Amino acid sequence: MRRPAGGLGLLGVVLLLAACGDAAAGADDATDTDGDGAELAGRTFVSTEDVGIPGGGPLNLHFTDDGRLLATAGCNSANGPVELSGGRLVGADLGLTELGCEPEVMASDAWLTDLLAAEPAWELADDATLVLTAGDLVVSLTDRDVLEPPVDLTGRRWDVDGLTDGETASSVPVGIAPFLRIDGDALTGHTGCNEINGIVTVDGDTLTVADLVTTEVACDGAAAYVEDVVLAALDGEVRFSITSNRLSLEAPSGSGLQAVSAG
Repeated sequence: MRRPAGGLGLLGVVLLLAACGDAAAGADDATDTDGDGAELAGRTFVSTEDVGIPGGGPLNLHFTDDGRLLATAGCNSANGPVELSGGRLVGADLGLTELGCEPEVMASDAWLTDLLAAEPAWELADDATLVLTAGDLVVSLTDRDVLEPPVDLTGRRWDVDGLTDGETASSVPVGIAPFLRIDGDALTGHTGCNEINGIVTVDGDTLTVADLVTTEVACDGAAAYVEDVVLAALDGEVRFSITSNRLSLEAPSGSGLQAVSAG
């Protein structure tokens, strides 16, 4: 994870797997040897059955468009490059955050690292169901867009609750309430300090804001920081994704924001 700004809580990154060992025995039986994992890119899968995860799970696996895996089983998150060719999930140089959890939930970290170290076989049983097999352990996961269909980008207000500033990630400070609203090609909102409006063009999973205008209220401290990040996150060809009722934006500069739909 990244260091939060303004003295907010820290999630450190530690080395999880420098290299993975041999796959668990019997994994080849479930392997689609022709799979390269392209069909998993940009998708999140969630376990829906009890597979013995300490604390109850669930297991969440997100496969990014640039070949990385983000995984959690209830406490900390593993993230890093992943290789999916040959029908096997192989992670190397994965990092694990250092978030403190209740002891029972904390034990899910060991369960997760054992699963990833086993280099489980993977297959899509159908387009929405991912199955991992590591020895006697079989984990079935469902595409989160099936479990929780994403809401539309437009016609709703998005309340910003998370910020990314290069290598820094943080929550929005209490008392500051930035938001965005997109209606057709019109963008309106608030940076946490000033009102904004502009023209937005959506093309696939990117959006571009033009003619952005802000009011000129002076602000400093946390409000000024939040405004800077919000404006930077709207600059250039901005990649966006929606999971259920949550929106993530990432600008070419590395600035980004996370928001929840307020209807």
